[in-house]
Amino acid sequence: KSNIGHAQAAAGVLGVIKMVLCLLHESLPKSLHAEDPSPHIDWQVSGLELVREPRPWPRQDDHVRRAGISAFGISGTNAHLILEEAPAPTTRPAEPIAKALPLLLSARTRKALRDQAARWAQYLESHKGAEWDAVLRTAATGRSHFEERAAILLGAKEAVAALRSLAADSPQAGLLQARAGRLEKAVFVFSGQGSAWPSMGRALLEESPVFAQRVRECEMALGPHFAGEKSWSLSAVLRGDPEAPSPQRIDIAEAAHFAMGLGLAALWESLGVKPSAVVGQGQGEITAAVVSGALSLPQAARLLAERARLLNQALGDLRSSLTRVLMVSTVTGLEVREGELDGDYWYR
Repeated sequence: KSNIGHAQAAAGVLGVIKMVLCLLHESLPKSLHAEDPSPHIDWQVSGLELVREPRPWPRQDDHVRRAGISAFGISGTNAHLILEEAPAPTTRPAEPIAKALPLLLSARTRKALRDQAARWAQYLESHKGAEWDAVLRTAATGRSHFEERAAILLGAKEAVAALRSLAADSPQAGLLQARAGRLEKAVFVFSGQGSAWPSMGRALLEESPVFAQRVRECEMALGPHFAGEKSWSLSAVLRGDPEAPSPQRIDIAEAAHFAMGLGLAALWESLGVKPSAVVGQGQGEITAAVVSGALSLPQAARLLAERARLLNQALGDLRSSLTRVLMVSTVTGLEVREGELDGDYWYR
């Protein structure tokens, strides 16, 4: 009453609103027009007092703030409500999200998909400070997945232009569109002695915890079998670190291909793409055996190390002579130099 006056039937709800605001702002406002306390109340015994000046009411870790609100109807109906502050919000750090993840959109029709793209573009343009991780997570998990789908494999700045292109139904690099159909069975094919290059696993090691974890498991399994070798890190090889040995070396290539294959299989399975069958060629058959469950990782590591040892033993001293006629390598695309056609070359 001291703040608003008689509010009739709304008096109770106004009292609730006032106390909610007091809890929110951690402050109690002064009671107006009540300078002289009523002599009909024993203030000393009651434990009550008027709020004569604005008073802070801060949140405390060891104390819960509560407030009582009374409403007295003219007919004699009385009501009392006790408000208690909500628990303090718990904050947790946002989970990191891989930079390589796409912005996903879906709708029931192509027109609805274009309209959704236009809305996303408008939102991103008007909220330039929006957290990109949150945008990707919301788009991927906050909506139902419908038949017409689009994926934008670009960063935050480039995504707006791609969304505009999608809204205009025009193609653009980094923009993929498709209609979801019946889920086909997947077959994982693991290559054998394919090409290997420095830093071939860098991006996945940095952006995919699942891939990185599987590579670490391979490193631990292979470690005992390469104990006699000069110390080298499989992760360093896949990252292309300057001090790492070349992935063209037979034993290094065997380990690198093996870890890449198992890491990629784990990544695809974590994304919901699970194989109905697996097949491998050459060394890739060992990888396929692990994914299928036919071999354990320690068994495969022992087999892989022995295979690399035998290949090194058979081809380790192979060297080529100076060519009489120009020869161009189908592996490198360059002219073959003296000594270049060694065991590592033919392994590739």
